Amino acid sequence: MVAAWITAAAVAACILSEWLHVRRTRRLAFLAFGESGRPRAWVAAAAPVRVLAVGALCWGLVVLFTSDRTPWNPNALVGGKAAGFRHLMIALDVSPSMQLTDAGPVGTQRRAERARDVVRSLLDRIDLARTRVSVVAFYTEARPVVIDTFDPEVVANILDDLPLEHAFTPGKTNLHEGVKVAADAAKGWLPKSATLLIISDGDTLPGKETPTLPAAFAGALVLGVGNPYHGLYIDGHSSRQDGDSLRQLALRLGGQYFDTNTKHVASADLAAFDRFLPPSSRIDAGLREAALGAILGGASVLAALCVALAVAGGHRASHVLERSEGYGSTDGHALRSSERATHVLVPSPSGES
Repeated sequence: MVAAWITAAAVAACILSEWLHVRRTRRLAFLAFGESGRPRAWVAAAAPVRVLAVGALCWGLVVLFTSDRTPWNPNALVGGKAAGFRHLMIALDVSPSMQLTDAGPVGTQRRAERARDVVRSLLDRIDLARTRVSVVAFYTEARPVVIDTFDPEVVANILDDLPLEHAFTPGKTNLHEGVKVAADAAKGWLPKSATLLIISDGDTLPGKETPTLPAAFAGALVLGVGNPYHGLYIDGHSSRQDGDSLRQLALRLGGQYFDTNTKHVASADLAAFDRFLPPSSRIDAGLREAALGAILGGASVLAALCVALAVAGGHRASHVLERSEGYGSTDGHALRSSERATHVLVPSPSGES
């Protein structure tokens, strides 16, 4: 809306300028274009083209200027919160139970696939240019996979069926170990600069005390995948999403639990975490690319129009001064044009032009 109003004001000012320009240069037409007093036919389109070019240039600049003005200063704090990039720590369950097929809206996805889709949906709605993503994989123990990456493709590669479970000794899932390793990795970060994201089915969640999160974490999201009502047999027991245990874990961590087995985290719920996770500053539907194109096109048209008017705006016969003796002309054409222009410009003693 701001870009539209500013662009409209710039276009209105340009139209007024073009109108004033036409009025002030009309009396110079015979001096500029000869006896006919008219330029070439295409020059009539110069004014509207210039107005459109100015509008495109102004709109593109305003869109880019208002898209994201947050300074990148990771060591600065504003109101107790980091002014630069934020940290997103993802604790990812890679236990064999995550390979069971009972997830998704119709129950035909593996839990790991559903976890991948949920995390991708969340990453698409935060500003990855100002967020550093870390991934900790946990099973019987936990190990960091990547710390503070700014490349979303690295995270996508980890989520796309990377066989991380083979890096652990088989046994019972230890979710608390994943929280502990994530907490250890964040000890050097600024206070309130990180968010912990845990995604798991909650199967065989240990009952021991939950590790304490360091001051770096401002909040936590616990996301559950897998059917919470009907279990599938694995490793001698029936495995299903343990929503109650995941909800208790979220409360102990000071965060929130969401059942994402059939639906993603709603944007309205995610908005509550704007102070923890910067919302996406990416302009929707390629608007940033459109703004860059408008700037390039508008500036190019304005520059080319000036050259075109100077080179090909007038008729060849419109040159008043000829290369003959002084200001004279052998055929009298330039003299007539000059006299006519002088008659227009210089008022007579009686006040008539």
